[in-house]
Amino acid sequence: MTTPSPPAWLARNPRADRTQKFGDAQRFVIDPDGIAELCEELKACPAHKPTPLHALPALAARLGLGALRVKDESQRFGFGAFKALGGVLAVSNVLAEAVGAARAVGAVGEARHATPGFESLMKGEHRDITAGFVFTTASSGNHGRSVAAGAKLFGNRCVVFLPKFTSAVKEAAIRQRGAEVIRVNGDYDTAVAECRRQAEARGWTIISDTSWEGYDSIPRSVMRGYTVLVEEIVRQWPEAPTHVFVQAGVGGLAAAVIGYLWAVLPKRPTFIVVEPRSADCWFQSNLLGKPALASGNADTQMGGLACREISPVTWPVIAEAADWFMTIEEDEVLPARRRFAHPLAGDPAITSGPSGCAGLAGLTRACTDAAAFAALGLGKDSRVLLINSEGDLGEPLA
Repeated sequence: MTTPSPPAWLARNPRADRTQKFGDAQRFVIDPDGIAELCEELKACPAHKPTPLHALPALAARLGLGALRVKDESQRFGFGAFKALGGVLAVSNVLAEAVGAARAVGAVGEARHATPGFESLMKGEHRDITAGFVFTTASSGNHGRSVAAGAKLFGNRCVVFLPKFTSAVKEAAIRQRGAEVIRVNGDYDTAVAECRRQAEARGWTIISDTSWEGYDSIPRSVMRGYTVLVEEIVRQWPEAPTHVFVQAGVGGLAAAVIGYLWAVLPKRPTFIVVEPRSADCWFQSNLLGKPALASGNADTQMGGLACREISPVTWPVIAEAADWFMTIEEDEVLPARRRFAHPLAGDPAITSGPSGCAGLAGLTRACTDAAAFAALGLGKDSRVLLINSEGDLGEPLA
């Protein structure tokens, strides 16, 4: 009997070698060292606590799976999205490095940097050095809120550039955190370009979750923040997943999830990267074998995934270890949000936004297509991990 070919929306990664070890190229992007200690340091922040990893046994059975768990980032920092980890910690790192450089002491040729911790910065103990920083970023909403929250936490000015599609609710949430907002008449990539132009002219510090030539240190710092949620998963689920469906915009979350689990688990899970069809930059990059533009205009309700270009720094992780890339349709988003919100009997209810439920939309699509289900090796022994990357953030579940 001939095995049917996978559907056109599902593509195998020809570069994925499951015997490949997590090496120096990957460690440059996602360094697993010190993440457990970072989790401990975050306890100093009164708003921080680990987010839950929900088990959904009824939905797992309905989909023909052995187990299904969802990391619920809708509760992160009381903020509503995983990106709270990235922007806040990246702002902290920039300030800590500035203080360390300014406080350098020791003999000539033997400088020793006294780098402050998160709690010290939060208490404003180094304002003589940190007060002059102005932070800026481009965002579709969630990352901008995180950078704004970080700047407010440490007492700094923040300017956020938003593309035209960002909702008024998300703009208001950014302003509530003390940031100034500049609307750009264009998409996310246009907002990034304008942010870069004004930052260079005004001497502002960009906290971006995407990279470009000559700029990758801060995006790596942002992703390091994201690995906190992955370390929590490892602690919460000792059995570990066999399959991970993770949504991707530019690739920051996907790289953090894939890279950290690849580094620390004894057996690498099967990784499936999920994108909107109109913003399929990773799907197209996989087909071409190098960074490529999305095939569409990134006009999607999944605002956090509305990206036409990948973050190049993430390539050594995602392009080497993602086993499959897939796309989902716009009409698959609302059913996934409703399934989280109105679960099968016994499963917990989960509040999700359009980007947050993308992994579930991808999993559902794969489980209801026999060829995709078989190609991905799904079945009653599968333990599947999803990331609910955002709550509803004021977007109605109509």
